[in-house]
Amino acid sequence: MKRLSIIIPMYNVENYVERCIMSLENQDISKADYEIICINDGSPDDSRGVIVRLQEKFSNIVLIDQENRGVSNARNNGINAARGKYVIFIDPDDYISPNSLCKKIEEIEKHDLDVAYTGYTILDTQMRECYKYDLLLNDEKILSGVTFFNKYEKGNIQIRDPDRSWAVFFKYQYLIDNNLRFLEDVPYLEDGEFMARAICLAERVTFISNPFYMRTTRLGSATHSGLFFTEKARTGFLKAANNLAWFKDTIATRAEQKAFLNYQIIHFVILYIITFKRFDYFLKYRRIYKDLKTSKLKYLDTNGCTRFYSKMGRNYNFSLHWFFISLQIHLVFKKIRYNLQRLRKVIVISKSSYLI
Repeated sequence: MKRLSIIIPMYNVENYVERCIMSLENQDISKADYEIICINDGSPDDSRGVIVRLQEKFSNIVLIDQENRGVSNARNNGINAARGKYVIFIDPDDYISPNSLCKKIEEIEKHDLDVAYTGYTILDTQMRECYKYDLLLNDEKILSGVTFFNKYEKGNIQIRDPDRSWAVFFKYQYLIDNNLRFLEDVPYLEDGEFMARAICLAERVTFISNPFYMRTTRLGSATHSGLFFTEKARTGFLKAANNLAWFKDTIATRAEQKAFLNYQIIHFVILYIITFKRFDYFLKYRRIYKDLKTSKLKYLDTNGCTRFYSKMGRNYNFSLHWFFISLQIHLVFKKIRYNLQRLRKVIVISKSSYLI
């Protein structure tokens, strides 16, 4: 068995994937110890050709071809083909720092982790650093997934991309034993639904400091397309909320696990509602009511939620209309606060320029 399987789903990334692969090959562990599994998700460009050419140079690259089924299906096929003790998902337009894998793998193996979070750097469209996330655990090193989330991530609005599955290592056997796969037909934030289940059951979780994952900003990617407000995304959010409700009822056994999932379920219900513009909500109310109030989501348990999510859950249980209205009010004030913060930054910069 290899020490690591790196899984990369590919679709329309021929201009980026070679940089990603070369960063993975420029590492401080033996090529025999890890494999790079590239899943060509029916890409219409020459992403496949790039990988075929790189296979002539590197023996640890595996290519899997499939019809276009989406990123979740591609990652699942990568998991099925993996031969590594640990698995990590990397997006093809991202890359990692040179000679950074050895220490990460040694730390993970030393503590026999189920899940290992790592730090990351986000680059803007000009490839300039705009955000860096790192974390130092000063007390207990190994925690359960729920404890780790509650202690370091829950309600932390400073974390960008908190639902990520990239820059996270998973024990392969842990994924297999718990039948953990990405939920298909969730085209947006599928990571969050997967991570909720993966973290819920994990008993050995930690954070390995020193960011090594470089997250790029690409305007053509799903994250920066108009996908969020589409019917496809809306259906995915609803499917995710229902699946987590099922998971809570049938798989989660402990009270703290169920409380953790309450937070995640409300999160996806909110995302589902946000996709409806104000007039669309009232025009499609009957459909929305049927989707939510006659399903596993009829009542939202707020135990274990943050103050905001508890408030939203109570509003939802009282009235779907009141839930929608209170959410719209929250979003309006959030936008106002954001614009005020931007204005303050502009004023500070202007004053600095004047003084110079």
